Amino acid sequence: MQRAHNYANELGDARYPGGGILFMNGTDHQIPQPWLGAVVAAANAEQSEYRFEVNSLAAYLAEQTSENLPTWRGEMRSGARANVLMGVASNRVDIHQACSAAERIIERRCEPLQALHLSNADYASAEMDIAWRQLILNSAHDSSCACSADDVVDAVMVRYREALHIGEGLTREALDSLANRVSAPSGSVIVANATATQRDGVVICLVSGDTPMHLRSLDSEQSFPTQQLRVLGGEVFATTVTSEQIPNSLEMVRGPEFAGTLIERFEIEVLDDESVDVRAFAAAAMGKGVDLEDLRDQVFALSRTHKTFHLRVLRAPAQVVAFNAGAIPGFGWRTFEAVEGAGPTTLLGGGETATYPSICNEFLTLSVDPGDATYTITTVGAAGEESIVIAGLGRIVEGGDGGDTYNYSPPASDQIVDSPISVRVRVEETGPVFSRCIIEADYLWPTNAIGDERSCGERSTSLAQHTVVTTLELRVGEQFVRVTHDIDNRARDHRVRAHFPLPKRVSGSSADCAFAVVERGLETEGGPHEYALPTWVSRRFVDCSDGAQGLGLVHDGLLEYEVVNDGTELALTLLRSVGYLSRSEMKLRPNPAGPLLPVEGAQLQKRLQMQYCVVAHSGDWVSADMNSIADRFLIPLETASATGSASADREATGSALQVTGAVVSTLRREGGALILRAFNPLKTPALLEVSVSERPIQGEVVDLIGEALAPFTGALALRPNEIVTVRLAD
Repeated sequence: MQRAHNYANELGDARYPGGGILFMNGTDHQIPQPWLGAVVAAANAEQSEYRFEVNSLAAYLAEQTSENLPTWRGEMRSGARANVLMGVASNRVDIHQACSAAERIIERRCEPLQALHLSNADYASAEMDIAWRQLILNSAHDSSCACSADDVVDAVMVRYREALHIGEGLTREALDSLANRVSAPSGSVIVANATATQRDGVVICLVSGDTPMHLRSLDSEQSFPTQQLRVLGGEVFATTVTSEQIPNSLEMVRGPEFAGTLIERFEIEVLDDESVDVRAFAAAAMGKGVDLEDLRDQVFALSRTHKTFHLRVLRAPAQVVAFNAGAIPGFGWRTFEAVEGAGPTTLLGGGETATYPSICNEFLTLSVDPGDATYTITTVGAAGEESIVIAGLGRIVEGGDGGDTYNYSPPASDQIVDSPISVRVRVEETGPVFSRCIIEADYLWPTNAIGDERSCGERSTSLAQHTVVTTLELRVGEQFVRVTHDIDNRARDHRVRAHFPLPKRVSGSSADCAFAVVERGLETEGGPHEYALPTWVSRRFVDCSDGAQGLGLVHDGLLEYEVVNDGTELALTLLRSVGYLSRSEMKLRPNPAGPLLPVEGAQLQKRLQMQYCVVAHSGDWVSADMNSIADRFLIPLETASATGSASADREATGSALQVTGAVVSTLRREGGALILRAFNPLKTPALLEVSVSERPIQGEVVDLIGEALAPFTGALALRPNEIVTVRLAD
């Protein structure tokens, strides 16, 4: 009774007149209480002010009035009455990165490629069910947020990796099927696009020869910029053995491979000195292997009469190249051949300017300040637009973290480190496909903070040198900078963020979330039990713009950001190291959020790599097309080698499905049909159109469990922020 009175008083005006009060029997920290029915019966018998009832959530909601309800717009994300625990987004960045990679390969690469390039009979439903089960097992909030004991988090990581590896194998299987279906000479390079949007992009492949080569499309004989990365060839394996060692040596022969190399042919020669020379020739780039059982039999037979054997694997000259594959159709492919000679030139370049090391492409110039390890982006303004210049980008800011896996909280006495003690900068690649600049910045960070499971007082006076290696990359055709940080983290109890000055002061941010882009202000709402810390979450990108100019970040699992300094700077959290699952008396959250257990894994004492890209643009996130940029950065173009099959049924260039007007989140097979899920992230209506070979495809609109709602005739008007699922006729 007292609890009911207290809760009613706490709700105050927030309680809807005449509405019931809901208590949950069972929470994330407490199982349902089996004795509750008897207590409810006793409470009802002893008083008449309240009527208590044990019921389901659905039944409770059905009994509440729905008339004249207040309207709330936004995320429903407030810390006024309950803890948000926003720090879970930056805790254990390694888990968030693993989650992003596993979900992405299943949802955006494996499923669409399998659905479009394999038959119903060959579609790997059972294997994908296993991968999805691993992801679902990790979806419990203390698992996906890594707010658990180390053993539990280790198991979470294993499940993500299992899902990732299943996705990698099934993606390769789908590409192998496509390689058999495309009509092209054997060894031709097929580039496949697993997204709905036509796009170009840089891919890496192996081609024959050691002289300059470039890639040319089969459909138009158009040549594309190509950059040699490394040359292979010569003797890749050699050993001399006696006849007694031949049985063990032949263990290196496995199917078409010898000593781990795919073999296309072999020669066996008895030399003048009666020794035997065994020469195995590696398959050419994108070539096929042969079964080596004959090699095994011949060598074994010769071992009865000859004493010495020279075993060699020889590779014909080949080279690994990167090239810009232009205009790959959405959900489609394009085929290329390698031809002799240098490819077209580009505006990509780099080197030392009068002041700073720099790299550039047709859209951007990037220069690095060797004094503070930050960089400046200068855009090439489009017709009628001024160029955008943003200096001081990528400043690394490190500070103490006396919080826990649920919340960031600075020590009572903090120490901020935002300047390196030394910087080294070098330009490593200068085109024509990509240019790279490497920054090595040394920082002195406190080794740890002083505290216990209750709170944290100050940072240690002991310092450890850390080198943050930052790789900046520009690619031909891309209007953004690719950034990779490598950190060998040996500091504890700290937070590291990268800061980005904005081209214009902003009043908020736009963040990609599930099926939406959410608009947020600069402040959030807190309460007496949790400080209103405006660190927010984004799924793939965050963008800050005043409508005229903006800056966006697309990231790989770096979920937490904050707009700081009164709307003039964007901070991206790279890592947060803490030592306790929960603390009890933190500066920004005065009560515990879980058990007060030490967790060594959350200190992240290991090598870490973080990847994101920086987009300086005109207009807002819509005009910058941040969703397409996110796909381009996070979902690579895939490659396969054409087999030259006589049964090929597809042209050298084509598209299996055309989808426009909405963002595709799912494309998979179910019960012999294609299932397409798409959404409109805009505040304005959109038109979803689906076709094959420019002919509208038929189907039906279904709900989330597959029940038919309405017919689909190839086009559907979508309301702002609407999500739709369509079952397509195959």
